[in-house]
Amino acid sequence: MIKRTLILSALIMLACEDKEEINPLVGTWNMTSVDGGLYLKLNKTQMLYMGEMSGDMKVSTFHNGTPDGIYGLSEFYIDETFDGMVIAVQGYEEDYSMNYNITDYNSPLDQYNGSRVNISTRSLGYLEFVGQNYNYTIGEHSLTINADTLIRQLYVDNTGYVIDSTRHAIVSGSLTEMGMEILANENILLEDEFFMPDEIIIIINEDGTGEIDETFEGDREKYDIEWVSTDSTFTWTICEEYDGQIECDEGPEFKYDISGETLILSQYEDMCEEYESFGMSCDEAMDEIFGVEMGTLEEFWMEMKVVLSATASAKKSVYKMRQTKKKRLGEYSLMTGYKTLKKAQNE
Repeated sequence: MIKRTLILSALIMLACEDKEEINPLVGTWNMTSVDGGLYLKLNKTQMLYMGEMSGDMKVSTFHNGTPDGIYGLSEFYIDETFDGMVIAVQGYEEDYSMNYNITDYNSPLDQYNGSRVNISTRSLGYLEFVGQNYNYTIGEHSLTINADTLIRQLYVDNTGYVIDSTRHAIVSGSLTEMGMEILANENILLEDEFFMPDEIIIIINEDGTGEIDETFEGDREKYDIEWVSTDSTFTWTICEEYDGQIECDEGPEFKYDISGETLILSQYEDMCEEYESFGMSCDEAMDEIFGVEMGTLEEFWMEMKVVLSATASAKKSVYKMRQTKKKRLGEYSLMTGYKTLKKAQNE
């Protein structure tokens, strides 16, 4: 009798071992919300300039002297080096995007000086205008263009660039950077400073494989993953084939929490390490990007929280982009984590 009892107990134990609990991460998860961003903390109250601008600057186009279009410019960037000045002004709307550029070099590079307008529209396609008689004024935080007239230029096969004198454009107006006072010793969220995914779907299989499906402004990206988890952390490896060889990259590490049908992924990253990887100190990076006074930066970091549901359908992110589509510091992807634009563009 005792022997039978021992044998029965052993069989029960083996059966329990065969039926291991399924990891609660396993399943299909759809993003329902995303929150967070880049944060800054300074030890001195000061004004920072984060890309917001006010004013009125326009490009007016003409065909045979008759007005046929008006396009708004909303942001400018100025790069001044020992070679001279490069000014870039941009404008975006749903039905067009455009750039106005001035190159104002010192001698002997002044032979390349000039201004240029590039307009891409749904109705007219692509238009390019060039000029030589630019006139601008740069203030401490402002730019004024004084009626720069440019003539259309187009490329003709077997001929090269030719001038179309029936069309011209006039650029004029002023833009001013809007400053924001940052108080000392406060955690400041730098709103709208990077691109966020619109939709995310994560498929996590019991065998350690899975799939991440992300959509950025209509562009869909899908990757196979191999995942690993502990009681509180979750990470994965993304492997792709390049020239017949498999290359793998580690994804970001998340802390996770599961409550019923809801999965919350949280991530923290010291952003100074990201800029130091480019050989630039955090002080230098923040001074160049926002004008932070050297020596006043205490911390610069990222916090993200992505909420996913095992039952709800994937929803578009409520993390809205401003209409002007101002220049951002980088891109946040659940697959690869945060990337500065420089790093993202080099890949």
